[in-house]
Amino acid sequence: MSSPHPRDQAAYVAPPPPLTAARPADPVVAASVARAAAEGVVLDVRTASGRAGTLRLRPARGGCVRITLRMTDAPAAPRVRVVPGSQERCAVEQSSGTVTLRLATLRVEVRLSPLTLALTDRHCRTLHQATDVSDPADRPTVLPLGVTDLTDGRLAHHDSWVTEPDEHFYGLGERFTGLDLRGQQVECWVQDALGSTGTRSYKAVPFLLSSRGYAVLVDTTTPAVFDLAHRNTGAWTMTVPDEVLDYYLITGSPAECLAAYRALTGPALLPPKWAFGPWISGGFRREDAEEVRERARRIRARGFPCDVLHLDTYWQPHGSWSDMRWDTEAFPDPPGLMAELAAQRFHVSLWMNPYIGVGSPYFEEVERNGWFLRTGSGPGATWVGRPWGEAHPATALLDLTHPGALDWFRSRMREALAGGASVLKTDFGEAVPADAVAHNGLTGDRLHNLYPLLYNDLAAEVTREIAGHGLTWGRSSWTGGQRHGAKWTGDPNASWQDLASTLRAGLSLSLSGHPFWSHDIGGFHGTPDSELFVRWAQYGLLSPLSRFHGMTSRLPWDFGEEAYAAVLHAARLRMRLLPYLYGAAVEAVRTGEPLARPMPLDHPARPDAHAADLQYLLGRDLLVAPLYTPGGRRQVWFPPGEWVPYRGGAPVGGPAWHAVELPLEAVPLWLRAGSLLLTSAPADHAGGAPFREVTAVWVRPAVSRPSRSVLHEPDGTRTTVSARLSDAGDLSVRTDVPGLRLRLAVADARRTFATAEVDGVPTTVETWSV
Repeated sequence: MSSPHPRDQAAYVAPPPPLTAARPADPVVAASVARAAAEGVVLDVRTASGRAGTLRLRPARGGCVRITLRMTDAPAAPRVRVVPGSQERCAVEQSSGTVTLRLATLRVEVRLSPLTLALTDRHCRTLHQATDVSDPADRPTVLPLGVTDLTDGRLAHHDSWVTEPDEHFYGLGERFTGLDLRGQQVECWVQDALGSTGTRSYKAVPFLLSSRGYAVLVDTTTPAVFDLAHRNTGAWTMTVPDEVLDYYLITGSPAECLAAYRALTGPALLPPKWAFGPWISGGFRREDAEEVRERARRIRARGFPCDVLHLDTYWQPHGSWSDMRWDTEAFPDPPGLMAELAAQRFHVSLWMNPYIGVGSPYFEEVERNGWFLRTGSGPGATWVGRPWGEAHPATALLDLTHPGALDWFRSRMREALAGGASVLKTDFGEAVPADAVAHNGLTGDRLHNLYPLLYNDLAAEVTREIAGHGLTWGRSSWTGGQRHGAKWTGDPNASWQDLASTLRAGLSLSLSGHPFWSHDIGGFHGTPDSELFVRWAQYGLLSPLSRFHGMTSRLPWDFGEEAYAAVLHAARLRMRLLPYLYGAAVEAVRTGEPLARPMPLDHPARPDAHAADLQYLLGRDLLVAPLYTPGGRRQVWFPPGEWVPYRGGAPVGGPAWHAVELPLEAVPLWLRAGSLLLTSAPADHAGGAPFREVTAVWVRPAVSRPSRSVLHEPDGTRTTVSARLSDAGDLSVRTDVPGLRLRLAVADARRTFATAEVDGVPTTVETWSV
């Protein structure tokens, strides 16, 4: 068992404000039509206690319906919307006691008294609002559409919907407690999780995805709470302590719901091509320029693929860990070091956070100008705490709503990036206390979840200005955070349990509209043994993005020669798959679907898919099933079709569970039969140049199944590659853009062809081997 890190000892973790009811819930019981038009319906509503308010239903971008409840006596408070508005149209029908909205893919029927809503999708499946769910003593066990007064003077809005016995729930951001959230109560409040096996999470997104063909997105920055058949197995409830309940009901397959999330909140940022190569860190420890040079030299001398060298906290002086200035004793010539690393084809990542230490030479200036978050007014009102525990002196939090603070922090980032670094690791961002007060009037309970977006928006802006792209490598996030590109799943222990929980958390992010995630290969706390390191590296090198990082060395050659050979093999396999991986990433940005596809995404109607929460498809054609226990054995659910081991062998048929056993050097990877995989020769870096030579690998070709794939280049150009096999055994490949240097291979050593040609030119066909 690893010893606790100093940061975990009395580290400040900003708690959410409690939701304590002052009196029983006040449900909305009746409504009348105030206005009905193609833009939607406005209802005047009344609660059981006589409160008045409005309920608005209107069509929204993405083919969904937006539902907004506002009570006239709601406390006034600044509110931030994170979902941009849109003007859509629908058909509205009125009859005695009912109003119906008809959209292209759904229908919402509103019964006015007692007020109830029912949503019906294009497949005639109906979702009913839960309005009267009580125990034998007639006490309500769910919170219906309505409000509850809280003891601190706030108002909580809530709504509930009926669940089916076999319904599954996904999303809500990064969730370590399991991919399927049914039976859990989840609070969407960004927190330093101090690990990766508990209920807290660094990334929260109030986007709930159901296996029944619908999703819900709540537009708020307050700590929305989702009771997912936790207190009552017949319903799920959302409770939002905001002055308005504003949410979107979406219908469709999981993929269609994610496309709607994209339409509502914006596309993900596509990382640069080089970001898909391995990232290697020196770890969370003191490091100087000579050690960085030696790390770079050994990586290139050994031929281990790497695009990014990460420098963690100690590139800055201890006690000043977000001044964005070099520790010139350890790094006397930063521009010279950056130039040397660039000449070796490395990009450099620098660590940062938005907390300024009380001992920083900048602290007095920032405090004097009022650029810190405060807990009141007057002298001494700056909030100061210990998000780092004992690992760093106390810090204050930059007020990222203050134009002066933004300008100052922007200049510090510019200085760091202008020296030659390519990307910023935007650590932390979860410590805004609920009682803080910001320059723009926002209180901490509303700023807390918004803060990671403001922080990463600023870092992305400066990175785009200096480095030409907007990628950040972030830890905390909220709705819309996919626009920043990369996320990693925090600080796991070096244990098999944490490997599994980071996998579930990553897949949870996949189903929350965030396609590009990673994790600390080998775990952050402690030191993994060689088997754990290898299995984590195999999983990490088949994740959307890959980074080696921890408190101790994660250099692949520090775990023995056998382990190094296995990890090198996995890293070179990733580089071979780069054309396929980059193309799948482009499609993820275009569609809103994830790069790492959890099994329920494509098979929501298959019970086994919901149980298979420790595996995924990388793109559409690669099945990845990480080993999460020692010994090399696990059960894998193979989706419908045939799946071929990547090193060859008999195909495995699905849908079915199979026990697999893999030697240490074997990556847990299977290829979809019939797929056409675009690959390249392994290189020591991905870089940003176009793919010079591509091998199209046809997996178990058959006359009955022609295949097609698309090569995407970093400059946005695309080439379609199509393969067809005739009855006579002639293999024909066509491309729609001339000039591509294309080789052919098959992942089936027994397959032979009468002839083979590419765009009419005869060619040979190799057997793909790795």
